[in-house]
Amino acid sequence: MIRRGHTRIAPAALRHTLEAVAAGAYGVPRDDVSAALRDDAGKLGVDLQMRLPVPPLLAAAPAGREQHSTFEQANIARLRIAFAGRRITGMDIGRINIQLTAAPRAAKAARTDRARKQDGRQP
Repeated sequence: MIRRGHTRIAPAALRHTLEAVAAGAYGVPRDDVSAALRDDAGKLGVDLQMRLPVPPLLAAAPAGREQHSTFEQANIARLRIAFAGRRITGMDIGRINIQLTAAPRAAKAARTDRARKQDGRQP
């Protein structure tokens, strides 16, 4: 039996799907990604805003992982988002604009030598 008609996918469903795909491409929580959709010459254009954790500048690089520049990471993520987005939604993905922002750092405990000075004790 053949059913004729069409299927509509709500814009919010597309947006949430692409946010989840983008979060997976960058390895960040989905709450740190927001997407806006637009027409890109008949394709689905995507504007993403992503909050990335700021790596500690004085820490050693993780062993065993190849380090890519921020621009290389964005290009790799664009390819992953375009491929997975098309596979999941069935839509041609056009231009993907990515705006990266820094996620707030976790609050650190006060240094112990400062706490001692405030208590009147010497470090």
